[in-house]
Amino acid sequence: MNNVNYKVLLVEDNEIEQHAFERFVESHELPYDSIIVGSVSEAQRALNSGKFDIVISDHNLGDGTAFDILEFAKNTPVIVVTGAGDEETAVKAWKAGAYDYIIKDLDQNYLKAIPITVENAVKHNMVEKKLELLSGAIRSTEDSVYITDMKGEIIFVNKAFCKTYGYNEEEIVGKNSSVLWIGRNQADNTRSVFQTRTVGSGWEVGFYHRRKDESIFPISLSRSTIKDSNRNDVAIVGVARDISERILIEDELRTTSLKLQKRNQSQNEIAIIVTETIRKLLDDGCIDQASKIICDYLDVLKINADMVELERTNFNFAVLVSQVEEALAPLAAEKNIEIKCLNPDSEFIVNADYNRMMQVLSNLLYRAIISSSSPNSVTVKVTDNSSVLAVEIYDSGPPLQQNEIHRIVNSSDWIKEQFRSGREELALGLRIAKEFVEMHGGRIWTESSNEERGNIFCFTIPKSRLSRKVATGVNSVKV
Repeated sequence: MNNVNYKVLLVEDNEIEQHAFERFVESHELPYDSIIVGSVSEAQRALNSGKFDIVISDHNLGDGTAFDILEFAKNTPVIVVTGAGDEETAVKAWKAGAYDYIIKDLDQNYLKAIPITVENAVKHNMVEKKLELLSGAIRSTEDSVYITDMKGEIIFVNKAFCKTYGYNEEEIVGKNSSVLWIGRNQADNTRSVFQTRTVGSGWEVGFYHRRKDESIFPISLSRSTIKDSNRNDVAIVGVARDISERILIEDELRTTSLKLQKRNQSQNEIAIIVTETIRKLLDDGCIDQASKIICDYLDVLKINADMVELERTNFNFAVLVSQVEEALAPLAAEKNIEIKCLNPDSEFIVNADYNRMMQVLSNLLYRAIISSSSPNSVTVKVTDNSSVLAVEIYDSGPPLQQNEIHRIVNSSDWIKEQFRSGREELALGLRIAKEFVEMHGGRIWTESSNEERGNIFCFTIPKSRLSRKVATGVNSVKV
């Protein structure tokens, strides 16, 4: 036996039998810490005050029987000792929950059966407690656990399995585990085996399983074999974890990574094109044009790095229009273009970054002048649309197709196209205008004019207040 002392409670009302037990324990050097009581009531008090590994109780006691002790012994194994020829009582005790029974004989040879019976009872109790803990852990775990025999027939499932797979325990126990697996003829995105990343940098094999409602979902699966005492395989335990959320996150990360790679590649291509363009302009002595491209590209880099902070102030937007018009008048005169400003004689007070809004309007008006045929005109129209200020810039350039409109205000491909086509002065301005308008909470878009030629670039920005003073009028500047 193990070198472990067992705490034993002997319930025996016969003093001769008590002394015989003590002598037997001492002579055989049994590892027992024994407490001996002579009645049911004393046994109950002993059990309430401390824990015992085993209870050995005579059947007939002065104030009751061993059946009374079985009721309050709880999880402590009980060995019932019955009188000679009292096999019927012994069987009843066993059925009532006693671990075992020993039949007394007059020569007290029954004491020889106590050591091995106690040893087996204690070990059995320990195994039962471990199994109870294991069963509780399996049943309460969030992973789906199922056990099959060696032929694949399901013999056990836990609650998590039923919840995940949609089966009641009665529906799935007895079925072959093949019902959980998808067939061979599945779509590519539901192949039976795939590779997925684990926590950290490792990889694991994943599988697709089928629920009761025929829906398919990804799982990570671990399986192990249960062996009997002779090391024979008797069952297989499967632990499945639904990894749908993890797969979704992996897909999102993969998509984001591809977008970032594409964006970085595009930005690198733009950087190369910008650098080559600036070097060519400097070689040709076009210092001012090169300087403008450098400033625009720095603004694009700041926008990409989220390093632009707006310095908002209240100002009259009509004044800003006049200043932009005046600054671009020489270019318009060179192109024989007339700039028309259809602005009411009113104060359009907005709360915005003055310098950034000047960049927006300058870039859009610059593009309109460059794109318009000569001689002709471009028109700037500012209107009050309730909570926003609306700005429209009309040009007489070639009409844009709908997909081109989208590319101009959203795509970096259009920027690269302008550089490659020698229209570098237009390349970055529209991107900057779009970003600054949206940073102010507005929006920007383009429309085709009703004329045979021409486009309308439109944008809105929220305004703080509108103060009207004079009736609508038209200011025209011939340059």
